[in-house]
Amino acid sequence: MAMHIKCDILICGGGLAGLSLLYRAMKLGIWEGQQIIVIDRSDKATNDKTWSFWKKEESCFEELIRHQWPQLVFYSNHGTRIPLNSGGYTYNSIRSIDFYHHVLTYLRQCPNISFVRADITSVVSSGEQCMLHTPDHSYQSTYLFNSIYHQPSARSGGQHFLQHFKGVRIKTTAQIPPVTEAWLMDFRTGQQNGTTFFYTLPMAQDELFVEYTLFSKSVLPMEEYDREIRNYIRDILQIEHYEVLEDEYGVIPMTDHLFRRFEGNIIHIGTAGGDTRASTGYTFTNTQKTVDKILRSFQSEGHPFFKEENIGLKQQLYDATLLHVLAKRQYDGHQLFSDLFKKAPAYRIFAFLDGETSLLQDVFIMRSLKIMPFLSSFLTAVLRRISS
Repeated sequence: MAMHIKCDILICGGGLAGLSLLYRAMKLGIWEGQQIIVIDRSDKATNDKTWSFWKKEESCFEELIRHQWPQLVFYSNHGTRIPLNSGGYTYNSIRSIDFYHHVLTYLRQCPNISFVRADITSVVSSGEQCMLHTPDHSYQSTYLFNSIYHQPSARSGGQHFLQHFKGVRIKTTAQIPPVTEAWLMDFRTGQQNGTTFFYTLPMAQDELFVEYTLFSKSVLPMEEYDREIRNYIRDILQIEHYEVLEDEYGVIPMTDHLFRRFEGNIIHIGTAGGDTRASTGYTFTNTQKTVDKILRSFQSEGHPFFKEENIGLKQQLYDATLLHVLAKRQYDGHQLFSDLFKKAPAYRIFAFLDGETSLLQDVFIMRSLKIMPFLSSFLTAVLRRISS
């Protein structure tokens, strides 16, 4: 018989967003005494992804950073090497298994938190209560934080790209880049399937993480990712012999869809709440900024509802414009990023992509690019927003 279970807070999805919120709330004592249930289909016992991000200040999960690269390099499709002026920014990575182990070890000691492993069939908010259903039980709470992403229905004129990738961690006796140097974007690969590049990240003197990444509207057969990775390692890195230690595959949405943060007492977080930057696919930093806002609202107002988004109207229009430009193929993606990193310092680009620049600084960055392809696409993005 299905059980009806009541609690104060439901966490729908126990990944980066849900666990970051819960861990940080408990560390601050904000949800002490609240009955909390976390529901996810996975037990988070494997390294299912790696989160990479640039930063200038100390992050809230600083102790979990496995690798940090202070020197950043960009390679154009034609092979031009561009050392990036990072201005104090570093590139960083956190393995999901390290995050899960650290956070769950702490949370499982909290007597007010329960973990349920189950598929979630539906969530709904009615009045001041939320309902969540699994195949076996139903759960009722005051607030529900949802991080499970469902691809939105296609709308006329909208753009839905995918950032899809496969990465391998290899061990080799061959020479590799210095462990302090990350090749942030390496476009020395074919562009026939869309904007395509590699991340090349040294993990140790004899270990290297290589990720084949594409911005396009459809994924590839798995063997094509594998073939391109092999070709890159052999032809570009000049490595003939290596051992694959680990691999990972993922797909991240890059869309101009207008996400709803709040639906009654349901609060969407992570990619489900629009925390994935549509122009880059980066999620980690924006998710932590959203968690900041939720926790500050609880501390000051006693509820999770905040007003100002990290990815605001300006950033949403910029992202929609870029996606339209790529969709129209008016500006090859590899050339667009090459022009950007050749002419603008990387630290300004990072601040721009984090939504931390003024309009004047935005204009300075945009001057690095060809203007005409962006004008009509920007107008399209504005008109679509007005009509939505």
